[in-house]
Amino acid sequence: MKVLHVPYAWFPDPCGGTEVYVQALAAELSSLGWQSEIAVASPKVKQLTAEERMHMTIYRVPASSQISQAELYGAGEPTSAAAFSRLLEDEKPSVVHFHAFTPSVSVLWLEAARSAGIPCVYTYHTPTLACGRGTLLRWGTVPCDGRLTPLRCAACTLHGLGMSQLAAWGLSIGSPLTAPFFSKAPFRMWPLIHQRSQAVRDWLTGMRRVVALSAWSKAVLERNGVPSAKIRMVRHGLAGARSTPEAGRTRSLHVANKRLKLGFFGRVDRAKGLGLLAEALGRCPELVVELHCHLIGEDAAEPLLRDVVQRLREDARVHIHPAMPSEQVPKVMAGYDAVLVPSQGFETGPLVVLEAFAVGVPVIGSALGGIAEWVTHGLNGLLCPPGDADAWAEAVKSLVHDAALLARLQAGVKPPPSMTEVAVHMAGIYQEAMTDAA
Repeated sequence: MKVLHVPYAWFPDPCGGTEVYVQALAAELSSLGWQSEIAVASPKVKQLTAEERMHMTIYRVPASSQISQAELYGAGEPTSAAAFSRLLEDEKPSVVHFHAFTPSVSVLWLEAARSAGIPCVYTYHTPTLACGRGTLLRWGTVPCDGRLTPLRCAACTLHGLGMSQLAAWGLSIGSPLTAPFFSKAPFRMWPLIHQRSQAVRDWLTGMRRVVALSAWSKAVLERNGVPSAKIRMVRHGLAGARSTPEAGRTRSLHVANKRLKLGFFGRVDRAKGLGLLAEALGRCPELVVELHCHLIGEDAAEPLLRDVVQRLREDARVHIHPAMPSEQVPKVMAGYDAVLVPSQGFETGPLVVLEAFAVGVPVIGSALGGIAEWVTHGLNGLLCPPGDADAWAEAVKSLVHDAALLARLQAGVKPPPSMTEVAVHMAGIYQEAMTDAA
């Protein structure tokens, strides 16, 4: 039996938690009799290519780098879809497991699989499916219910581009009238968002099963009309998840010396909250602490975020490190007293929380989405309002000045589920999808 996974990207290109998840899942599925292959849309290749990496075949599917407005808002990019269709004809997977929804990995890819009679499964990894801003925060601050409401979503999207709420509402309401006369997206936003919302609904309708990784994502799927009978709740897992007692003994030394060692692991992206950490540290310059930032995508970051990284470099308490291979993360993470996860949007995990828990390290995280589902305030970590720099500064101070608090949080950390458990559930879901398709 063969499953073709479709993530956003693949190694050695810059990858995130979704790809780490898929890599671990594929490894565990092999022990259950499932052969995994990877297909990823890539504008870097001119024709379909195949390579062997970590005992899997990786297919790079050619995709156009020139995305039209219609393709961007749900119509899908046809070049990659045609190549994907040929790949399906050649490889004939038993199941296609989509982990991404993008202008390239679109309803056209889904239609290609369905035309070939191949059942499809989708795992909802990030808020982007239901949110143009990518955070699921209405107006950038208020948690949203995730319901696809084109007018509301259009106004919020324009606000995210820098407009005031009043101007965003006005332009969105008027966009059906201005759309025939203007080609720029802001003047067409409501119709464009309506088109994308319909594409999302078609995407979810076409899946045999939809996998939710968190309670909030399951609720969003249900609010958008996905029947509960189609949804399967399977929380994140880690490869070889276990606690490391030796890490705790190492960390206790840092606390005794009053030099708290904190770690941040993530992309240089607004949604990951690096700017919030810079602001929080700036509010307590006297605090004796070390912050080690392991950054992904610094070179490709927008100028404002590059300025944030530079500000952090100028703080003697901060150490900037390049990204590392995912298999090295637990060992490095085990040397820190706590891991900081200041996400400014909803996450289904993120995996960094599970990685910290796997080595016995508590988390200071945003009280939002999946983080708030994994972290229990005062038990295995601390939760802070996502945009409140003062609250984050106070949380760090509390760990610096209260060694007993850190010890309690360390003791409260429990190992997360293993990817072996996840793979067993997923293999069952594949079988369900195949049975439904028969």
